[in-house]
Amino acid sequence: LSDLGNIALNGLTAYIFNLGLILSGFLIALFALFVSLKYYSWRYLCWTILLLAAGIDLTLIGFFPEDTGVIHGLVSVIFFILIILVMLIYGCCSWRTNLPLTSIIAIIFGLVSVMVWIMKWPWRGVAIQEAVTSIMTSIWLLMVLTRKL
Repeated sequence: LSDLGNIALNGLTAYIFNLGLILSGFLIALFALFVSLKYYSWRYLCWTILLLAAGIDLTLIGFFPEDTGVIHGLVSVIFFILIILVMLIYGCCSWRTNLPLTSIIAIIFGLVSVMVWIMKWPWRGVAIQEAVTSIMTSIWLLMVLTRKL
Protein backbone atom coordinates (compact mmCIF):
# COMPACT_ATOMS: atom_id res chain seq x y z
CA LEU A 1 0.00 0.00 0.00
CA SER A 2 2.90 2.34 0.63
CA ASP A 3 3.50 2.58 -3.11
CA LEU A 4 0.19 4.45 -3.44
CA GLY A 5 1.56 7.25 -1.26
CA ASN A 6 4.85 7.55 -3.16
CA ILE A 7 4.77 11.13 -4.46
CA ALA A 8 7.61 10.62 -6.94
CA LEU A 9 5.73 7.73 -8.59
CA ASN A 10 2.12 8.85 -8.31
CA GLY A 11 2.05 12.65 -8.07
CA LEU A 12 -1.40 14.05 -7.27
CA THR A 13 -2.86 10.61 -6.54
CA ALA A 14 -0.23 10.14 -3.84
CA TYR A 15 -1.17 13.45 -2.22
CA ILE A 16 -4.81 12.36 -2.11
CA PHE A 17 -3.87 8.95 -0.67
CA ASN A 18 -1.61 10.52 1.97
CA LEU A 19 -4.30 13.03 2.90
CA GLY A 20 -6.66 10.08 3.39
CA LEU A 21 -4.15 8.48 5.75
CA ILE A 22 -3.77 11.72 7.70
CA LEU A 23 -7.54 12.23 8.01
CA SER A 24 -8.16 8.57 8.89
CA GLY A 25 -5.46 8.65 11.54
CA PHE A 26 -6.88 11.86 12.99
CA LEU A 27 -10.39 10.39 13.16
CA ILE A 28 -9.15 7.16 14.74
CA ALA A 29 -7.18 9.13 17.34
CA LEU A 30 -10.19 11.35 18.03
CA PHE A 31 -12.45 8.31 18.46
CA ALA A 32 -9.95 6.73 20.86
CA LEU A 33 -9.70 9.96 22.84
CA PHE A 34 -13.48 10.32 23.13
CA VAL A 35 -13.92 6.70 24.23
CA SER A 36 -11.12 7.13 26.78
CA LEU A 37 -12.77 10.20 28.25
CA LYS A 38 -16.31 8.81 28.21
CA TYR A 39 -15.51 5.36 29.63
CA TYR A 40 -12.65 6.13 31.98
CA SER A 41 -11.86 2.60 33.19
CA TRP A 42 -9.08 0.08 32.65
CA ARG A 43 -11.37 -2.01 30.41
CA TYR A 44 -11.36 0.80 27.86
CA LEU A 45 -8.07 2.55 28.56
CA CYS A 46 -6.09 -0.66 28.01
CA TRP A 47 -6.92 -0.50 24.29
CA THR A 48 -7.92 3.13 23.63
CA ILE A 49 -4.52 4.52 24.62
CA LEU A 50 -2.85 2.21 22.11
CA LEU A 51 -5.52 3.04 19.50
CA LEU A 52 -4.81 6.74 20.07
CA ALA A 53 -1.11 6.08 19.45
CA ALA A 54 -1.94 4.03 16.34
CA GLY A 55 -4.13 6.84 15.00
CA ILE A 56 -1.37 9.39 15.52
CA ASP A 57 1.08 7.01 13.88
CA LEU A 58 -1.23 6.59 10.88
CA THR A 59 -1.16 10.36 10.38
CA LEU A 60 2.64 10.16 10.45
CA ILE A 61 2.54 7.58 7.65
CA GLY A 62 0.65 10.18 5.60
CA PHE A 63 3.16 12.90 6.48
CA PHE A 64 6.13 10.63 5.73
CA PRO A 65 5.22 8.69 2.56
CA GLU A 66 7.30 5.91 1.07
CA ASP A 67 9.66 8.22 -0.78
CA THR A 68 10.82 9.88 2.46
CA GLY A 69 12.93 6.81 3.20
CA VAL A 70 13.67 5.10 6.49
CA ILE A 71 11.25 7.15 8.59
CA HIS A 72 8.32 5.84 6.52
CA GLY A 73 9.36 2.26 7.18
CA LEU A 74 9.69 2.99 10.89
CA VAL A 75 6.27 4.63 11.31
CA SER A 76 4.65 1.91 9.18
CA VAL A 77 6.10 -0.92 11.26
CA ILE A 78 5.07 0.85 14.47
CA PHE A 79 1.53 1.35 13.13
CA PHE A 80 1.00 -2.29 12.22
CA ILE A 81 2.44 -3.52 15.52
CA LEU A 82 0.21 -1.11 17.44
CA ILE A 83 -2.96 -1.96 15.53
CA ILE A 84 -2.41 -5.70 16.00
CA LEU A 85 -1.84 -5.14 19.73
CA VAL A 86 -4.98 -2.99 19.92
CA MET A 87 -7.14 -5.74 18.41
CA LEU A 88 -5.67 -8.41 20.69
CA ILE A 89 -5.95 -6.28 23.83
CA TYR A 90 -9.47 -5.12 22.93
CA GLY A 91 -10.46 -8.75 22.52
CA CYS A 92 -9.07 -9.69 25.93
CA CYS A 93 -10.31 -6.60 27.81
CA SER A 94 -13.80 -6.67 26.29
CA TRP A 95 -14.32 -10.41 26.61
CA ARG A 96 -16.77 -10.16 29.50
CA THR A 97 -18.85 -7.33 28.09
CA ASN A 98 -22.16 -7.80 26.36
CA LEU A 99 -20.36 -7.97 22.99
CA PRO A 100 -18.41 -11.23 23.01
CA LEU A 101 -18.63 -11.59 19.20
CA THR A 102 -16.71 -8.35 18.68
CA SER A 103 -14.11 -9.55 21.17
CA ILE A 104 -13.74 -12.91 19.45
CA ILE A 105 -13.41 -11.28 16.03
CA ALA A 106 -10.81 -8.84 17.38
CA ILE A 107 -8.72 -11.73 18.73
CA ILE A 108 -9.08 -13.73 15.51
CA PHE A 109 -8.16 -10.72 13.35
CA GLY A 110 -5.20 -9.93 15.61
CA LEU A 111 -3.89 -13.50 15.45
CA VAL A 112 -4.43 -13.77 11.69
CA SER A 113 -2.55 -10.49 11.26
CA VAL A 114 0.36 -11.83 13.29
CA MET A 115 0.44 -14.98 11.15
CA VAL A 116 0.27 -13.01 7.90
CA TRP A 117 3.26 -10.92 8.98
CA ILE A 118 5.47 -13.75 10.27
CA MET A 119 4.87 -16.24 7.46
CA LYS A 120 7.39 -16.47 4.66
CA TRP A 121 5.77 -15.50 1.35
CA PRO A 122 7.10 -16.09 -2.19
CA TRP A 123 6.83 -12.42 -3.13
CA ARG A 124 8.84 -9.36 -2.20
CA GLY A 125 7.35 -6.47 -0.32
CA VAL A 126 4.58 -6.28 2.24
CA ALA A 127 1.62 -4.97 0.26
CA ILE A 128 -0.45 -8.12 0.84
CA GLN A 129 0.33 -8.15 4.56
CA GLU A 130 -0.55 -4.45 4.82
CA ALA A 131 -3.77 -4.93 2.87
CA VAL A 132 -4.94 -7.96 4.88
CA THR A 133 -4.24 -6.28 8.22
CA SER A 134 -5.80 -2.99 7.06
CA ILE A 135 -8.99 -4.71 5.86
CA MET A 136 -9.36 -6.65 9.10
CA THR A 137 -8.67 -3.51 11.13
CA SER A 138 -11.30 -1.58 9.17
CA ILE A 139 -13.91 -4.30 9.69
CA TRP A 140 -13.13 -4.48 13.42
CA LEU A 141 -13.21 -0.69 13.83
CA LEU A 142 -16.58 -0.51 12.05
CA MET A 143 -17.90 -3.19 14.40
CA VAL A 144 -16.68 -1.26 17.43
CA LEU A 145 -18.05 2.03 16.09
CA THR A 146 -21.51 0.63 15.37
CA ARG A 147 -21.93 -1.23 18.65
CA LYS A 148 -21.88 -0.08 22.23
CA LEU A 149 -18.18 -0.91 22.55
